[in-house]
Amino acid sequence: MTFELDLDSARGVFFAEARQLLGEVETYVLQLEQDPQDSETLNAAFRAAHTIKGSAGVFGLSVITHFVHNLETVLDRVRNGEIGFDAEMSTLVLECRDHISELVDAIENGADATEVPAELVQGQDALTQRLKAYLHDDTVNHQDELNQVAQAQGAQNSSAHQGPAQWHISLRLSPSTLCDGFDPAPILNYLSAYGELKQIVPVIDKLPSFQALDPELCYLGFELTYETDKDLAFVEEAFEFLTEGSSLNVVNMHTCTPEQWDALAAGLPEGQARGEELLRESGFERPFALPELGESVPAALVGEVLAKRAAAQPDEVVSVQVTQKKAPNKNSAAASQSIRVPSDKLDTLINLVGELVIANAGTVEQAKQMNNTSMLEATSAVASLIEEIRDGALGLRMVQIGETFQRFQRVVRDTSKSLGKQVTLEITGEDTELDKSVVEKIGDPLMHLVRNALDHGLETPEERAAAGKSGTGKLGLHAYHDSGHIVIEVSDNGRGLAREKIIRKAIEKGIIAPDQALSDAEVNMLIFAPGFSTAEQVTDISGRGVGMDVVKKNIEALRGTVQVRSQVGVGTTFEIRLPLTLAIIDGFMIGVGNEIYVIPLGYVRECLELPTEVLGSDDRMDLHYDLRGEFLPCVRLRKVFDCHSGKPKRENIIVVSFGGVKAGIVADQLHGESQTVIKPLGNIFENNRAISGATIMGNGNVALIIDVPKLIGEVVNLTAVHSEV
Repeated sequence: MTFELDLDSARGVFFAEARQLLGEVETYVLQLEQDPQDSETLNAAFRAAHTIKGSAGVFGLSVITHFVHNLETVLDRVRNGEIGFDAEMSTLVLECRDHISELVDAIENGADATEVPAELVQGQDALTQRLKAYLHDDTVNHQDELNQVAQAQGAQNSSAHQGPAQWHISLRLSPSTLCDGFDPAPILNYLSAYGELKQIVPVIDKLPSFQALDPELCYLGFELTYETDKDLAFVEEAFEFLTEGSSLNVVNMHTCTPEQWDALAAGLPEGQARGEELLRESGFERPFALPELGESVPAALVGEVLAKRAAAQPDEVVSVQVTQKKAPNKNSAAASQSIRVPSDKLDTLINLVGELVIANAGTVEQAKQMNNTSMLEATSAVASLIEEIRDGALGLRMVQIGETFQRFQRVVRDTSKSLGKQVTLEITGEDTELDKSVVEKIGDPLMHLVRNALDHGLETPEERAAAGKSGTGKLGLHAYHDSGHIVIEVSDNGRGLAREKIIRKAIEKGIIAPDQALSDAEVNMLIFAPGFSTAEQVTDISGRGVGMDVVKKNIEALRGTVQVRSQVGVGTTFEIRLPLTLAIIDGFMIGVGNEIYVIPLGYVRECLELPTEVLGSDDRMDLHYDLRGEFLPCVRLRKVFDCHSGKPKRENIIVVSFGGVKAGIVADQLHGESQTVIKPLGNIFENNRAISGATIMGNGNVALIIDVPKLIGEVVNLTAVHSEV
C-alpha cells in the first residue's frame, strides 16, 4: 500500500523556506572560513542542509534530496572530526549551495522533481564526484555501512530474514496538531519515497459524536507497517517536527520480543485489549518465543526459522522501542509569535490605511466648515487612532537591512579572489529597519557600488604595500537613521578618486567643457554620468561605463540621493539617503499664493517669521538670513512656482536640513502638520527639481510635495553663483 498526496499547492512554502535556509548555509560557511573550529556554526550549517533535505523529501523532490544527502554526509564527517574544514571545502560547499538554489529555481519553474535538468547534469556530476572524495574510500555504499552497523548490533537476529527491515509505527497526534499548522500527510509521503507503507490503519477511537466534534481539533492516530532499507534514525527523523503532545512508538518487527510487544500494546492510549487489536489489524502479530533457540521470531517466520535453524546457536537480540516526546525548542516561542504574510496583502493594507487617512481628512474639513466642536473632538480622536494604525501598518513592512548586507559577504569573497585582492568586509547597523519595498529595490544599486569598490577602489596587496598600507583592504557597509531617513554608506580604504583623471575623461566624453571650473564634490559626481568610466581595461566586473548612472537613477526613483566623499590614497565613501517608507509620511503644510504644498516633516527643523529687513530683492529667487549667527541660504517658493497672486503682508521661513546642510524655504502661510499619503506624479513632472509627489487633501484638492534634497541643492548652487557675482 502506498500513500500519495498532491502537494503542488503547498510547494511555495518549501521554495521560500529553502531559499532562506540556503542563505543561512552561505552565511554559516563564510563564518566557518574565519573560524573553522566553531562547532556551533558548523552544527547550524548541518541542520540547515538536513532541513532542506527533509523538506524536499516531504514534497517528493527527490532530485534535491539525493544531492543534498551527499553534502549532508560530508558535513556530518566534519562534525565528527573525521575530516577538517578548509578553504577548498568551503568553496565546494558554497558551489553545492549554488547548485541546490538552481535546482530549486528549476523545479519552481516547472522542471521534473525526480530528474536533474539537462543543463545542470554536468555540474551536478562534477560536484558529486568532488563530494565523494570526502567520503570513506570514495566508493563505500551508504546502505552497506548501515547493514554493517545493524549486523554489529545484532539487529538481524534471524538468518531466515533477508532484505529490508520492517518497522511498526504507532502514532498518536496531539489535539492541537491542526491548529499548529502541522499536516501529518507529508510525512507519510516522505516515508513512501524511501520505502513502502504496507499497512495504514487509522485510529479514530477518540472521534466524538458529530454534535461534539470540534473541527479545529485532531482526533487521529495511526498504526503503520513500514518496510524500508533505512535504519531507525531515519524513521525517527521523519517525525522530527511532530507537535508537542503527540506520541510515537517505533519497533523493529523482526527483532521485537513478546514482552516488548505486550508492553507496546499496554502503553497505547486505548488500553491493553484495544491496543493488541489495533496491532493485529495493522499486521503486527505477537512474536513467538523459541526458548530452545534463545530468540523471539515474528509469527510469519516461525516455520522458516524452525526449519532452517534447528541447530542454530542463540543470538543476542536487540530490540528497539522509542517513544518520542517533543523536545522543547528554544525558538518555539518566537516561531509561534510570527506568521508569514504575502507582501501583496501588506501593500493592500497600506493602501487602505492611506485611503482612510484621506477620508478622515475630509471629515475634519467638513467639521471645520460646520464649526461643530463635538465633531471636531470626535474627528481628532479618530485621527489619533488612525495615526496609530498607520504606524502599526507601516511597521509590518519594516524589515532589517542586515539580510541584504549579509548577501554581500559571498560577493566580496568571490570577487576579491578573482581580482587577487585581500579584502575584509565590515558591517554595522544590521538591525536598521526600513520599508520592505525599499530593501527590495536597493539591492542592485548596492551591488554596483560594492563591485565598483572592489575593482576600482581597493588596491592589490602589492600596491597597498608600496603605499605603506596593510595588505588587506577594508570594505564597509554601514546603515543608520538620520532625520526620518536611513543612511547607507559603502566605504573603502583604497586609492580614492583621482580628480585629474576624472576631469580628463569627462572632457574627452564631452560631459564638461575644458575650461569649466568644478568643486571636488562636483568632480566626484561626474562618475555617475552615463557612459563614464576611468577603467583602463574592460573586465567582467566593470569598465564599460554601465551601472553607475543606473545606480543614481534607481536611488532617485526611491526619492533618495547619493553623494560621494573621497580622498586620494585614503579611500572613498558613497552615501545613500533613503526615505524610511514610500507610502505615508508626516507632512508640514504650507501655503504659497492660493496653493497648498507639503514639506516632509522629517526635514523641518523650525519655522520663523521673515523680517522685512532681510537682504534680497523680491525679484530674486534666493536670499540669505542670519540664523543666530549662522548663514542660512533661502529660496522663495513664490519665485520657484512663478506665483503672481498678491504678496502677503508677512512671509515665513521654514528651516530644513538634509545631509548636514541647512536651508530656508520662504512661504506665505503655515498650515501645520498633517498625515500625508504620497501619490506618484506623471512623467510630465519628471524633470521638475522641486516636486517629488502629491497628496490628496481633505477637501479633495491636490497638494504637491516639496522635494527638499533637490531644492536644497538648487539653493546652495544659486547662492554660490550670486556670491561669485
